Amino acid sequence: MAESVEDVSFNEKTLRYISLFEKITDAEVVDCVDIPEKVIFLVAEGEIEKAIGKGGQNVTKVSDSIERNVHVIEYSEEPEELLENIFYSYDVKDVTIEEKNDVMHGTVEVAPENKARAIGNNGRNLSIARKIMMRHSEISSVSVA
Repeated sequence: MAESVEDVSFNEKTLRYISLFEKITDAEVVDCVDIPEKVIFLVAEGEIEKAIGKGGQNVTKVSDSIERNVHVIEYSEEPEELLENIFYSYDVKDVTIEEKNDVMHGTVEVAPENKARAIGNNGRNLSIARKIMMRHSEISSVSVA
């Protein structure tokens, strides 16, 4: 992979989270990002429904077990698709990836009424998206339009 892609490494806590998540859901975890507000699991392509479970029951079980909010995103090797999956719940209209000032930049266009929520308080969701994209692609800058 390109040099700009961050190495994905896990600590003891995230390894426990991954093990528990895979045991409960029977879905393969590609990545786990532990941030103060929640734990984000990236699951292998095609395994999002299995990971979430009927009516979200698997997410609820994992969340109750680790006593943290849990968010599940379907991984994709295609950067455009991964960005779309990260912002899935905000009604994505388009994803554009381009080079700006020697930096790979992804722009996610969402429905106008969802723009503020997609960005998040103080850009929190953009920061999370940027972190995930840097770990799995050459994209190091993300914006919402």
